[in-house]
Amino acid sequence: MDKPFADLHVHSFFSDGGMSPEEIIDAAVSNRVGVLAIADHNILDGSAIIRKLCKCHEIHYIPAVEIDTVEGENNFHILAYGFDMENTSFSDFVKHTRFCLDELSVKLIERMQSDYPDFSLEDYFCYTYDRRLGGWKALHYLMKKGLTSSLKEGIRFYSEYGLLHSKSGYSTIAATAYRIKSAGGYSVLAHPGELIDTADIHQFKKELQRLISLGLNGIECYYPSHSETVIQACLDICEEYGLLVTAGSDCHGVFGKTRVGEMNIYANQLNLKKLVVNEY
Repeated sequence: MDKPFADLHVHSFFSDGGMSPEEIIDAAVSNRVGVLAIADHNILDGSAIIRKLCKCHEIHYIPAVEIDTVEGENNFHILAYGFDMENTSFSDFVKHTRFCLDELSVKLIERMQSDYPDFSLEDYFCYTYDRRLGGWKALHYLMKKGLTSSLKEGIRFYSEYGLLHSKSGYSTIAATAYRIKSAGGYSVLAHPGELIDTADIHQFKKELQRLISLGLNGIECYYPSHSETVIQACLDICEEYGLLVTAGSDCHGVFGKTRVGEMNIYANQLNLKKLVVNEY
């Protein structure tokens, strides 16, 4: 097989990545990725575009989106796969979540106005930026105003101004998993090693079990920052509960450090048996 690898977690410039769907496809071909999914943050445009491109390049395509949720005080990312892209109820839910995400930035600028006289909502709403540089609008706005020297430097202002994901209005994991299932899809916990304390691997596995009990169908076991210990813990839980096993680079182009197909994970290392992969 000339494209044996799988990458089910890539971001395009429709969310905070810096690559177009066409560029992602080119990278997938170059890096021998034969199973691919664009999982943008709370937006379906990139995934919709890449379907035809995958067919042209003999790459297996999976509909995908990464959805923000809140559980307690914590923000968890849930990857939705294999859903009906034409399901209006689900697409409306994704759009609402995207609004909640973007509204955090609107509130940030609104709060910063009192401290920075050259900030204004009117100016922010009219502002545009080059999506190929990655990140999102507010981070570019902060750089334009000379407040930061890099995009990622601006992220700290959200917490400094009390704009936490727990106050965003996102749905819960259980409600999100239900909506994904209702649209014919499957829900997968994204990069758990990034979201859950891994210092005590036993407690890590217990927390995984708790989250899975909320209705999730799988775990993103293979992820660039996951240690071998974390990967094995995730695989153990997936085997115990018969869950999907996925892999993702979380590639953001210039806004990150990973490439499409980063870990060279073979598709046959994964468990996608419940996931409909469209044949080219």
